[in-house]
Parts: sequence; structure tokens; C-alpha cells
Amino acid sequence: MSNLLYSARRRSAGQVVLIGGGSSSALTAIRLAERGFRVIVLEKAKIGNGSSSRSAAGIRAQFSVEETVIGMQYSKWWYRQFHEVLETPSERRQPVIRQNGYLFLYEDPEQAAPAWMPTRRSEAEHVWQMARANVALQQRIGEPVELLTPQQVHDRWPHLVPDRLIGATWGPTDGFLYPQMIYTEGFRRAQELGVTVLQDTAVIGATLRHGNIAALETTKGPIEADWFVNETNAWAARVSRSIGGMPLPVVPLKRYLYFMKPTVPIMSSEEWHRLPMTIYGIGSGRGAHSRPDSDLLLLAWAHEAAPEPDFSDEDQDRIDPHFNHNNGVDNYGYALLEQVFAFSPLLAEAGGLTATTSGFYGTTPDANPLIGFDSNLNNLVHAVGFSGHGLMHAPITALLVEALLAGEVEHGKVRLPEPFAEHTLDLQTFHPSRTFSQSAKNVDPALARGERSEAMVL
Repeated sequence: MSNLLYSARRRSAGQVVLIGGGSSSALTAIRLAERGFRVIVLEKAKIGNGSSSRSAAGIRAQFSVEETVIGMQYSKWWYRQFHEVLETPSERRQPVIRQNGYLFLYEDPEQAAPAWMPTRRSEAEHVWQMARANVALQQRIGEPVELLTPQQVHDRWPHLVPDRLIGATWGPTDGFLYPQMIYTEGFRRAQELGVTVLQDTAVIGATLRHGNIAALETTKGPIEADWFVNETNAWAARVSRSIGGMPLPVVPLKRYLYFMKPTVPIMSSEEWHRLPMTIYGIGSGRGAHSRPDSDLLLLAWAHEAAPEPDFSDEDQDRIDPHFNHNNGVDNYGYALLEQVFAFSPLLAEAGGLTATTSGFYGTTPDANPLIGFDSNLNNLVHAVGFSGHGLMHAPITALLVEALLAGEVEHGKVRLPEPFAEHTLDLQTFHPSRTFSQSAKNVDPALARGERSEAMVL
């Protein structure tokens, strides 16, 4: 493990190359440029080519890892200041964050499994117990999360039936983001600060010298720098391998989004647009979720996907026939609807599926990101493996990368700026070389049967 992680020595600014043209790179570029680093961003296609433009874009602090809860508090706060921080021209100021809330619905164990399946029933009971423990953790940190009874859920959202529920957790300041605005305005501001953005520039190798990267080999020639940051997420393992970095436990998994267009009004337009991100049937291995997307309803559900380590850019938008909503009712999209309708029969009257899109998660064994120095190369940092949560992590990721490169990590910890100065984040939680068997306790138990909510909700 690199000793640089624990170095408290302040370092002078130098030249940094960021690999990847998504939201994390955009916000990292801004922070580093403001600190005096000379920054070059390399994107093998166009900015937003990867997961950033294909995300369901949720943001929440309902996690089971303290560092992640604090980090998401910071990210929500930062996104609320987005246009002021980026000095966005007034005519371009479109919404970046919508805090409709996150509602996790936990299924009653007796509904989740019949009496002759005691193991599954006990799993559902355990998940609900862990949810209550997580709420206590989140409340201790200052997150206004509530435990709701089934009747309270129905009273607040009448389209949800209480019969199948044992309870719910409600995060009123959670919500969702607008990714195109984030990476478009992010790179606009980065370039104003002097950042060079090279699109259509793929990394194909590296020149190494004395345990450091001397230069990256790209399709447009070699590029030298003092520091290099891998922010390629689902592409992270292959990028690290191509430049002599450590093996990264980041597995690309295909995920699908579906869109429902209401044809029958089941609530007022105002009520529709205020619907929270809702996760249905936690504890029973379900986990379908939905949120409003303008006048549509965006829906998703994490299936048991096979890893695709060699996927191409074109594969991001390839819809497998079994997942295409146009292929009759015997497909994944309609199985997703059945999950949702079990908790909201009223939604079944609203309309049908009209579109399917897809993209890739970059997942890790414990669904926590990898943020830290490479174990092989002293001047390479990884900020990858967000397991579907890269967009919500982007502000705190940028801050942590800045701290690593500026030498502001003391005893493995980073102190946050105001108004979060009472908090420090232990980077060992995210270190790329951590032992995952010891990190198993960090897995958010929102899904039963070994599935993780970190890898479930985009």
C-alpha cells in the first residue's frame, strides 16, 4: 500500500492528467485548477460518453457507512451551491438537484416469504432491523431520516398501499440530479480556469520510470505530467492494467432504465412531480425503484447481470431482447412493473412503458468506491468503482482527490471544509488496496439474499 496515502506533507502544484470525461472528472478538474494545478482531461470519445449521461442520477445519504453518509451530506450541500460555485451565466442556470426525497419501502416478512421459507423470512426481518440501525447512524450524523409506519406511508403517498409493508425509511433531503447540466457546465467552468480538455483521445499505454508514470501514451501522442488520476469507472480496471497500475476489483455490470408515459391522470401534476425516489419491497430481494422524470416515470431494478469486462462503447446502448420493453410482456421491463404494481396498484392504471435505455455500473465487492493511490505506481490515483453512485459522489470525490494530490491527508484522514469542518473522512474505507473480507460489514443490507442497495439504486 502506498505510503503517499498517509503523507501529510503539503505538495506544490504540478501538472495533472485526469483520465475520463464524466462528471467526476469535471468537478475534479475545477478543484485542482483552482488550487493552481495545470490540468489536462483525456476523454476517448466525447465528454459524458460513459455512465454520467446514462444515469438515473439519484443522490441520497441513506447508507450504512459513516464516511459515505457524511460524504453525501457534503455532496448534497455542494450541488445546492452548484451555479454559484461554477459562476454559471444566469441564462444557463437550469436545475441541478431536486430534493424530492428517497423512500425505502420494507416488505413485511410474512408477505416477503411463506411460512415454509423460514430462511428468507428471517432475512427480511434482519434487513428491517439493519435499516433501523442505519437510521440511528444517519440521525446521529445529522441526517433528517425518519422511520415511517405503513399507515404513515399511505397517508403521505396515497397511491402506495400499506398492506405489504412493515415500515419505511424516509430521507426528505435526498433526491436526484440532472447529469447533463453537471458535466456540461462543469467542463465549461474547468476550461474557463485553464483546463485543457482533449476529446477523442484514448489512453493506450504508459512510459514508466522508477515506480512512476512518466507519460501516458495516447492516440494523439505522449502526454507527460506529475500526477495521473483514473476516473474511468466502468473502464477503470482495463485502464489501470494498460498503464501498469494495480489490478482493480471493478466489474462492469449492465443496467437498464425504463420509462413510463402516463396516459391516465392518477394524481395532480404537482403531486406527480413531487414523487420521491421510491424503492419497492426491500427485504424480499425485490428492489425495483422509480422516480418522476418530467412528465414520465423512470423505473429500474438491479438484475443478476453477468460481468462484461470487455464491453465496447457501443455496448452501452445495446438492449438485449429479453430487456426490450417492445418484445411483448415476457421481458424484464414488465417483471419490473409487476414489482412496482404490487405496492402501488394505482400506478398500473397510469400507462405503459415507452422506452428502454442502458449503461454500465463499475461495481466493487463491497459496493464502496476505490479512492486512493495505486499500490504499484506512486503518482497514480484511482477514483472509481462507484457501483452506480458516481454522480452523487462526484463533489466529495473531487475534494478527496484534491486532498490526496495536495498532500492534505493526515494519518489517513481528510478534514472537510466548512460547514462540515467537524467531520473527517477515513480514506482507508475507500482505499483501492483494502481487504474486502474485512469490508463486508460496510455493505448496506437494504436488499436481502446478499444483494446491496449500493449496487441497486442509480
